Amino acid sequence: MAGILLIMTEFWRGPALAKMMRAIHSYSSMLVLVLLLFFAITGITLNHPDLIISKAGQVSQQSELELPPYLQLAELPESAAKQAEIAAQFRNWLSQEHQIKASVFSYSFEVDDMLLELDFKRPAGYASVVVDFSAGKAELDMEFGGYLALLNDLHKGRNAGISWVLLIDLTAIACIVFALTGFYLILKQPSRRSLGNSLAMLGIFVTLFAYILSLH
Repeated sequence: MAGILLIMTEFWRGPALAKMMRAIHSYSSMLVLVLLLFFAITGITLNHPDLIISKAGQVSQQSELELPPYLQLAELPESAAKQAEIAAQFRNWLSQEHQIKASVFSYSFEVDDMLLELDFKRPAGYASVVVDFSAGKAELDMEFGGYLALLNDLHKGRNAGISWVLLIDLTAIACIVFALTGFYLILKQPSRRSLGNSLAMLGIFVTLFAYILSLH
């Protein structure tokens, strides 16, 4: 046991730990290099919406769709399970035939009025479809805010789905590892420790000063 403790102590104090920290620091930065650039650039675009404007890729569409025979219903069910099945059929039809896709999907039935409303939300866009079973038609209203709005919404994780939210979390964890290993490496270099600590304190001061200044 004493030998194991001695080995562990030498590892935490010796060059092996510093080598491992350098490797973690380097590889964590490369892992999120593109994502760090993405969030940095979109942070600027989000911070200056009045200066950085782009309408590239914007789409607005309103149209009337004919329901296929298998989706033309004479009456609507009352049960939630049956309604969910019908909504799923409409979602598949709209996705396959009209390329309407979204990360966030919701629906609501108005049984007495023979209506179904479907909402599709995605970064920088949405589609709303109101199905009138009595008329056998659906009204489509679709909007896409453009490529810049898409990048900004991805930065915020707005309507981006669970996979993108997890990617943001993983990026944040990698940034924490990158920052802490960098701090450790500075502390292990006596010639740079004083300057490193001073810059860290300066960063804290500038952050607090900017916040306090924003309140006045």
